[in-house]
Amino acid sequence: MSLISLFLLKISYAQIANDTINQTDKNGKKQGYWKKIVNDTLKYEGYFIDDQKNGKFTNYYPEGKVQAISYFSNKGTFCSTTIYFKNGTKEAEGFYSKMKKDSVWKYYTEEKVLIAEERYKEGVKNGVWKFYHTNGYLNQEITWENDIRTGPWKMYYNDGKLRLEGKILNNKKEGVFKTYYPSGKLYIFGAYKNNFKEGVWIEYDENSKVLLKETYQNGVLLKSENFKPKEENDKKW
Repeated sequence: MSLISLFLLKISYAQIANDTINQTDKNGKKQGYWKKIVNDTLKYEGYFIDDQKNGKFTNYYPEGKVQAISYFSNKGTFCSTTIYFKNGTKEAEGFYSKMKKDSVWKYYTEEKVLIAEERYKEGVKNGVWKFYHTNGYLNQEITWENDIRTGPWKMYYNDGKLRLEGKILNNKKEGVFKTYYPSGKLYIFGAYKNNFKEGVWIEYDENSKVLLKETYQNGVLLKSENFKPKEENDKKW
């Protein structure tokens, strides 16, 4: 076979291979394997059935490294996704339902440490969101209900000990709030009503001795009794 014939044969095979990607049917719907290339850069590759993503899809950074891998099902309406940092470690993972975040989403540092867990229902914030210190201990818990902060709220020191606990109702602080020393002893005790301090607020030292007592009404300070030693009076809480 001549070199010219061999060259033409290679071109023929290349044309056949290219004819199997980026295809649409008579109705203009994407079918089969697709690759999107912009300015000689591969953006994504994956499969379509009747214009809907199906199975594995891979997205790429401009440098060619994998940015995300998703698996589509149920006619493209549901998928699980893993997102990657440019160094190849996992940045986030979660689910989409009808193109909206759904169920649990997790986020990580480049050092592979879990730093957050979010919960959704078709794009709407629902359930307990958790945030973590970079050492792995729980940092904060926030409760959502239909995109509104409603429910318990807790914060933690970086050793996992409880720092603050209270309740949020319709995005506002409501009811008793407690703050603790790192030792676990009660530091501040008081209540909110409609996001304003209400009633008596008390600050304690680590021996449970009262340092400060203040009385509020609708966020307005009505009375203050200071029992702190002189050197403590300049400290704010």
